[in-house]
Amino acid sequence: MPTMPTRRPIAAPSTLSAFAAARRGALAILGTALLLAACGTTPKASLYTLDDGRPGGQGNGPSVLLLSASLPELLDRPQLVLRGPDQRILLSEQQRWAEPLRSGIARSIAADLGRLLASSRVAALPNGAPHFDADFRLTLHVQRLEAQVGRGVDLDLLWTLQPRQGKELLGRSQVHEPLAAGNETMTGDGGAAALVAAQRRALSQAAAEIAAAIRSQPLPAAAQ
Repeated sequence: MPTMPTRRPIAAPSTLSAFAAARRGALAILGTALLLAACGTTPKASLYTLDDGRPGGQGNGPSVLLLSASLPELLDRPQLVLRGPDQRILLSEQQRWAEPLRSGIARSIAADLGRLLASSRVAALPNGAPHFDADFRLTLHVQRLEAQVGRGVDLDLLWTLQPRQGKELLGRSQVHEPLAAGNETMTGDGGAAALVAAQRRALSQAAAEIAAAIRSQPLPAAAQ
């Protein structure tokens, strides 16, 4: 006689439901554990700003309105940008700007101008903000502000200065700023902090050139 196939008993519906629930619970616990592990191993990004924390200018020096600062697309990003020795562009995911770089540059230049001109009437206003009638209007066009391993920071800044009275002035500030000793490789947070400090010093030198151009112009009687 032919052998009859062995039939396995079919689990009751309640047994299947309990098994499915237990399986879903185990998967949920596993997913939570993996998520917590990922969160625990991802380092937090360090945030940097070009603002050195010093107070702004004080006094009744000339008023300056910084209208805008433009950047190459290469630099207009949240990460710090580094050029390697083989000309590769490196983006530092764990070292980032605390604000858009264009805003940081404008605020840094404005703060320096206020101190150099002894004026509390120097401002970098965001787009769309109401303008005031300033003695000078300033526009910045950053061509380069990059850091290179073993070399330092190079700044190439075009600027346009429009006096309330007189002709428009066009200027260009080209600055090379070396890194502090011991930070030439620009690695880790220490290297990133040295990079930002060098960029800050380069912008301060450019601000000094702009301030000299402003001083060379005749001012309205109220601003003298």
